[in-house]
Order: sequence, then structure tokens, then C-alpha cells
Amino acid sequence: MTLNLGWIIWTIIFLLALSWTFGVRNYVSKGLGIPHATAVQLFFLWAIVLVFRFFPFSKLHILWVAPVCFIASIYLTIAQHVPILTPVVLWFAGLCMEIALVGVKRPRQQ
Repeated sequence: MTLNLGWIIWTIIFLLALSWTFGVRNYVSKGLGIPHATAVQLFFLWAIVLVFRFFPFSKLHILWVAPVCFIASIYLTIAQHVPILTPVVLWFAGLCMEIALVGVKRPRQQ
């Protein structure tokens, strides 16, 4: 039972990451900017999906990891900048955004 429940939770996070990716692609194609917190949240969602897919951790841990990552993304970008951690997370979030935006036509800024 817990194995199936874990995969259901993982699938929900996967679909959430996928929908946020398409949402970000849609925003950028319309010329709208993406806040840093949204980019970091998208990075954390994909990190959760990949880590819990390829490592033998119990997928039930997603129930506490996902909220912690959500709160951490807000804390790292808006509320408080942690000296070493914030630039590293923002760099990985930028890399994640570049991967997510491959093939998106961006309108020219005038």
C-alpha cells in the first residue's frame, strides 16, 4: 500500500513540475518576466522528481520535502539572502530555467 501511495505522491509532484514548466514557457513566450522565487520553486520541483525517481528513498518523504523546498525557495529569494547558499541555488535555478525554456521564442524587447 505505501509503495503505491508513494508513487501517487511522486506522480502528483511530477505533474505539478510539468505544469509549472509549461506555465513558465507560456509566460516567457508572451514577454513576461519570471520571478526568482518561481524559478527556484520550479528547480526544487524538478530536483524532487529526479532525486526520488533515481535514488532508493521512500517516496513518502516527498510529503515533508516538498513543503520544505517551497518555504526554502521563498526564504532564499525574498525574505533573507543566505550568503553562500542563495547564489548557488539561484545559479542552479537559472540553469533549470534555461533547460525549461529551450525552443521558446522570446519576443524582442523594444
